[in-house]
Amino acid sequence: MNFECLAPFPAPEKVIIKDAEGDTRVPYERVKSYDDKEFELFIREWVVSLKNKYQVRGFGGAGDKGRDVVAKDENNHYSYYQCKHYDHPLTPSDMLPEFGKLVYYTYNGEIPLPHEYYILAPMDIGPKLNDLIDNPSEINRIVIEKWDSNCRTRITKEPIALDSGIKSYIEKFDFSIIKTKSMLEVIEEHKSTAFYAFRFGGGLTIKRDRHIIVPDVVQKYETVYIQKYLAAISEKEKVSIDTISELEQRFPQYMKNLKVHRERFYSAENLKAFASKHLLTSDYFEDLAEDIYYGIYDFLGKFYSDGYERLNDVMAQVVRIDLNHNLLSKYDLVHPQDRQGICHQLANERRDIVWTNTN
Repeated sequence: MNFECLAPFPAPEKVIIKDAEGDTRVPYERVKSYDDKEFELFIREWVVSLKNKYQVRGFGGAGDKGRDVVAKDENNHYSYYQCKHYDHPLTPSDMLPEFGKLVYYTYNGEIPLPHEYYILAPMDIGPKLNDLIDNPSEINRIVIEKWDSNCRTRITKEPIALDSGIKSYIEKFDFSIIKTKSMLEVIEEHKSTAFYAFRFGGGLTIKRDRHIIVPDVVQKYETVYIQKYLAAISEKEKVSIDTISELEQRFPQYMKNLKVHRERFYSAENLKAFASKHLLTSDYFEDLAEDIYYGIYDFLGKFYSDGYERLNDVMAQVVRIDLNHNLLSKYDLVHPQDRQGICHQLANERRDIVWTNTN
C-alpha cells in the first residue's frame, strides 16, 4: 500500500482521552504495560513531535513490509519506525527478519529507501544489538550469513532465496540508517505533543502560538463571509455595497470593524490549524463549530432591524456559550475571538447562516 493511500496518523481515538490522574505509575512503566497496538499508537504520536514538516502515516499490521510508522518530509525523504513489542530487550536475532524485509522490499522497489530506520521497543534494545547498530558494516555480513535461517522464510509467504542480485545489494547496503532511541528519550520528546496529557495526565504541555497574520489582500476563501458582512451593512445603510473598495469609499467608518472581523476569522483559522497539527484529528474543532452553530442558530430567526444588528448581537452572545465539555475549551485553548471567527467560518460553509433579514 502506498503512503498517499493511507489516512494521516495518528488519529487519536477519543477513548484514549481518559482520566490518567489515578494511575500512579511513572510514564515509563505505563508504556511497558501497553499491548502492541497501543505501543504502536504511542510511537505514532511521538513521531509527530519530531519535525513539524513530517507527514505521518501508520502501516502497522499485515503487509506493512517492516514499517509500522512511516514519515515523509517536504523533500520526500522517508523515515521508518519499526515497533517491536517484546518482553525483553531486543537482540540481533529479533531484528534480522526486519533487516531482511528492509533490503528485500527496497531492492525490488516496493518501498522507498529511507533516510532513517528506527527500532523502538518498550524494553529498549540489548547490548548486542546496540553494538551491531554502532558497527553497521557488521549488519551487512550477518544478514547474508543468517539469511537462510532468519530471513528466507520470514519475509513473504514464499521463501526468498539469496540470489546474486539480492546478495550484491545487501553487501552495498548502507545500514548506518539504522537508529534507535530509548523509551525514556521517546517519552521526554512525547511531552511536546498534546497526547501527553491524554496518556499521562498533568494537563497539556503544548502551548498554542496565537500570533496571527491577517493578509492585507482578502483571500479567496474569505469571499463568502465578507460578502455576507457587506450585505449586513448594506441592509443597515439601505444601499447596495458589493466590494470592500466601495465600503471604504462610501462608509469608511466600517473599515476598522471589518479589520476586527477578519482578525477574528484568522484567529479561528489559527485554532483550527493548532487542533489539526497537535491533536491530529478534526473531531474536536468540528464539534466546537457544531456547538457554536446550534448556539447561534436562534439568533438567525430573531427579529432585528437589520443584519448588522444581528451580526453584532451574535458576536456578543457567542462568547457566552458553554463549551467547557469540548477538549479545546477544557484546556483553555478557545478565546472569544476564536468563537466569533468560527461564526464567520460557518458563514463561509453554510448557506443558512446569513445576517440579513432577507436571504
